[in-house]
Amino acid sequence: MRKLFAFMLIIPFFLLSGCSLEKKLDGRNVETSTVDEPVLRIGVLPDVDSIPFIAADAKGYFVREGVKVQLVTFNNAVERDAALQSGAIDGEVADILAAAFAVQNGLDVRITSVTCGKYDILAASNSGIKDISGLLGKKVALSKNTIIEYVVDNLLAEKGIKDDEIEKIIVSQMPVRLEMLKSGRVDAACLPEPLSSLAVKSGARILASTKDSKLAPGVMLFAKNAINDKRDFLKKIYRAYEKVTEDINSNPEKFRDVLATAHFPEDIAGNFEFPHYTRLSAPTQSDIKQVLNWIKNKALLKKQLDYKDLVDDSIIK
Repeated sequence: MRKLFAFMLIIPFFLLSGCSLEKKLDGRNVETSTVDEPVLRIGVLPDVDSIPFIAADAKGYFVREGVKVQLVTFNNAVERDAALQSGAIDGEVADILAAAFAVQNGLDVRITSVTCGKYDILAASNSGIKDISGLLGKKVALSKNTIIEYVVDNLLAEKGIKDDEIEKIIVSQMPVRLEMLKSGRVDAACLPEPLSSLAVKSGARILASTKDSKLAPGVMLFAKNAINDKRDFLKKIYRAYEKVTEDINSNPEKFRDVLATAHFPEDIAGNFEFPHYTRLSAPTQSDIKQVLNWIKNKALLKKQLDYKDLVDDSIIK
């Protein structure tokens, strides 16, 4: 059944494929590349990990490097990953879990670098929950078998709480999850930044955060054929990424306006606190092992994977 569902998700992207066909993903027009005008398509989500790519696109960093990049925005990981699988995009701002699932399902992709995201577990303003122990027996909104569930399970475990001691409410769409938290339809939720800041603005309380843990699951990944065939393009894209993150770190106010171009809620742009973006690096052996162990414990690991099966850091070296 799961395979059938994945296949049904992919069908629309195959139907839209073609050399000169204009694609629509999440309401945005995306033109495919032509022989004389190569283009690299990157899937992004409305989260902190994606901001450097969004800023580089909006402020002309990619143009200055001489590469054409098309960003395609998704509201959930399922649609994003289906687009990668169908070839509608060349790469995506993703996570180690997405990479592991893709590789074990036969998709030839590799992690090329880590990203600087943040995920928080937040209590609803009317929940009365003051710390993470208050989640026992409570409804927590998350997305199933994703980075979000991984974060929840690990942050709970750090406090000695088992994942079956909460009631997991499956809500894949991040904006819907945010609204359910704000309205009190769930007791708590796990959200990425900047949606977390928006929840706090509406009265939610942060109970636990990856900022205070050793979890580092956010990554950038590309199809292996893009790594092989568009290597020079990828190096230029990463040069633009390095330059824009340096500029964001030194003067974040110059980039506040790009939030409006990224499907971020309008009322967060004014007070959003940009993170400090770190220099380019690959995930560690420990990062990969921790995620693979979690997938294995969930009985979701179909075949043995190791570091080299998931990571290719040659582009950033």
